[in-house]
Amino acid sequence: MPNTEPMIAHGRGRGGYMRSKTFIWIFLGLLFSPLLVTAATADDVMQRAQARGALIVAAAPAPDQLPQASKDEAGNFTGFDIDVANAIGQRLGLPVRFVAPGWDKVLAGDWKGQWDFAVASITPTETRERALVFPAVYRFDAAALVVRQDDKAIERPGDASGKIIGVRQGTTFENYLRRNLVIYGNPDVVTYLIADPKIRTFADRDQVVKALIDKRVDAIVTSLGLAENDITNGAPLRIVRGFLFFEPVAVAIDKGDPAFAKTINDTVRALRADGTLTKLSEKWFGLDVAGIVP
Repeated sequence: MPNTEPMIAHGRGRGGYMRSKTFIWIFLGLLFSPLLVTAATADDVMQRAQARGALIVAAAPAPDQLPQASKDEAGNFTGFDIDVANAIGQRLGLPVRFVAPGWDKVLAGDWKGQWDFAVASITPTETRERALVFPAVYRFDAAALVVRQDDKAIERPGDASGKIIGVRQGTTFENYLRRNLVIYGNPDVVTYLIADPKIRTFADRDQVVKALIDKRVDAIVTSLGLAENDITNGAPLRIVRGFLFFEPVAVAIDKGDPAFAKTINDTVRALRADGTLTKLSEKWFGLDVAGIVP
């Protein structure tokens, strides 16, 4: 998600979050790689959605992933990803229904029509592109190293070398720690700042954060936005200065419908062009992490 060392202001995405836009240019050439590769047989997702009268969208599977996605007290989905999905549905003339099928099911592909697309903060990788199509990048994310608030031993990413680091399994954060992260087919985009970590993987993010608070790990790697939300909600944590990497986040669809891939691509581009993505980004993150994507 190139390493920069801007000051980080804690609080739900207000300040500190990717102040410099210069890192975006590292990815510009990558974003024009073939995102629309699909199988030859069209499934016609739009016809299916029109027949049922709504688009079904897979959202973040975790119970609380703000500012990306969560459920409020009434059980309604809320967050940046949710607003983006609703904006796509509005452009396509259909209401949106949300489901949370779980991370593994979304990434496995072959959805069998259970949902039409996913807006769940998914980063396209070589492995994931074998099962899914990523027709449109809608924001960038930053990976951060997080420690306990009273930890004085880790002040920069390199200080975590050789330490026990927790991470959610199957994520790009785990790939980073294992030094096999490839974004858009380019392994040279990432600079590894942590040497020889003792990696502890967990099934979900709540377990990762709890392991850090309970002192079962020395640090964790997670999304900057999620870490800021943890701190806002009272978690005794601190974000280590200096991002680990930046990564693109894209809408995902199942293979088999090139026409729908183009529809999603055109729709997201329109939402960017008219300022919708910028407004939603500033609402949830406090600055523009969406409108600057070409």
